Amino acid sequence: MLPTWLRGAPLRLPGAADRIAEGWWRLTPRLRLLAGAGAALAVLSVVTLRVALSPYGPPIAVLVAAEDLRVGDVLTTSDVSIARWPRELVPAGALARRSEAVGDRLTMGVTAGTALTARHLTGDGPLIGLAPGSAAVPVPSGALRGATGGVRLDLVVTLGDGSGRILARDVRVLAEESGTTWLEVDRALAPDVAAAAARGTLSAAILAG
Repeated sequence: MLPTWLRGAPLRLPGAADRIAEGWWRLTPRLRLLAGAGAALAVLSVVTLRVALSPYGPPIAVLVAAEDLRVGDVLTTSDVSIARWPRELVPAGALARRSEAVGDRLTMGVTAGTALTARHLTGDGPLIGLAPGSAAVPVPSGALRGATGGVRLDLVVTLGDGSGRILARDVRVLAEESGTTWLEVDRALAPDVAAAAARGTLSAAILAG
């Protein structure tokens, strides 16, 4: 017994499509193969021509972040992937091979799809110059107004009664990027600073240069 969806009158194609289908099946297998290859070549030619005429130039290989990555992450093979970007859109210093990044530590956070450059692994990222025994703690920039890279400050935590207590003294601001301020704090104080930032009770007093 035929399934329900096969019952009824045969499906009728539009006249033009019906004639094309009939003509196709009249061809010998060899001619069908040649016709298929010709159609594929035509499509490839159109794509190639479109790329060649792009104002941004032909695509080249570029290494991108496969997922959101944090400052300090040591890159693994699964953290990165190879994409093809128009040449003119590739940033300066962009990496092109996994071997150029795997095993290195990120000096700044990146989002998925970001083209990785040498600056993400070396240069002026937040971890550059981090003193031994210290940690880089991210804090929302809104809590530390006026705190830019290189500034030193005292971190203040607001207590339940409205008073304040100095949590850490003479803290160096490593960098400010994308709404996040990176602070260099003693490793033992890093959990308290991160917790105060998460609660929204952290503020700062900027020290005189």
